[in-house]
Amino acid sequence: MESKLIRSFFAIPVSPDCRQKIDALEQKLKDTLPSGIRWVDVDNMHVTLKFLGKFDSNYISDFFTLLKTGFSEIGQFDLSFQNLGVFPNKLKPKVVWVGLARSIELINIFQEIEDAAAKLGYPREERGFSPHLTLGRVKSETPKPEKIGTVINNLNIGEICRSHVDHIVFFQSKLTPGGPVYSELFQLPLIR
Repeated sequence: MESKLIRSFFAIPVSPDCRQKIDALEQKLKDTLPSGIRWVDVDNMHVTLKFLGKFDSNYISDFFTLLKTGFSEIGQFDLSFQNLGVFPNKLKPKVVWVGLARSIELINIFQEIEDAAAKLGYPREERGFSPHLTLGRVKSETPKPEKIGTVINNLNIGEICRSHVDHIVFFQSKLTPGGPVYSELFQLPLIR
């Protein structure tokens, strides 16, 4: 079978109500922060669990089967979106994000995806799992990016919203001049 490589990732979609609240926060940040951030479109907001990069599409059904079994013990849950931050640090911010409250279900889902990916020959994540929702990316040519990091770190937002999680999505990502375009390859329900 001929290999067809696609750019792909696993993610948790965000409920429409929560997306609306996060989008309202993003609009306020656009007015507060210095320019120089490429903001994520509200329709593309999600929580990335694992980015696979170049993935052989011949293994899609294998991934589905492995994860369906692994997810059988993980039930539905709520995610709490709270606080803001930047990666890698406030002096050299590259990503502006919304954090998530610690969730054992989220950690278990991540681990199941890591295990399934390893069985299919994909490397495990070397960095620790740091669940978040990306709001924007700081452009490399932004003057004094540390101002962005300082403003974000001085904000005390608390809980922004809660989103019910009843499934996980495996997406294909196509890069276009207008930004990434995501298409769903499959969903995995959480039904325990």
